[in-house]
Amino acid sequence: MEFRHIPVADIRKWWASIKAPLDKIKGYSPEDWIVEDVYADLISNRSLLWVVLKEQRFGGFFILQPSGLHLHVWAAWTLENDYQMVEDGLKYIKGLASQANAKYVTFSSHRQGWQRRAKQLGFRPKQWICEI
Repeated sequence: MEFRHIPVADIRKWWASIKAPLDKIKGYSPEDWIVEDVYADLISNRSLLWVVLKEQRFGGFFILQPSGLHLHVWAAWTLENDYQMVEDGLKYIKGLASQANAKYVTFSSHRQGWQRRAKQLGFRPKQWICEI
């Protein structure tokens, strides 16, 4: 498995591969962003894209937003719901956070299944939100 950072100059080449999964994420989770926000952030270098290659084929991606002591996982997706890819990806992301002197890796999700899985991956809740 290879984690490849995609520089700003190559975002357009990879956009078709990540746009459809981002649309799927939006379809089952009421996020407050639109897919075009992701593209704008990537092109302006406010967010960073990594693709996951498995046997030289696209297997998923993750988008990171660095912010001081936090490295936020904005979106992540695997082609086959590959939990090993999730675990390996998180290990890789933690290494990136360490290199950047970040103290925390964060993510948020409306999906119920992530409550248990996040705990298994070493995350703990810090904030609860009630939308009005």
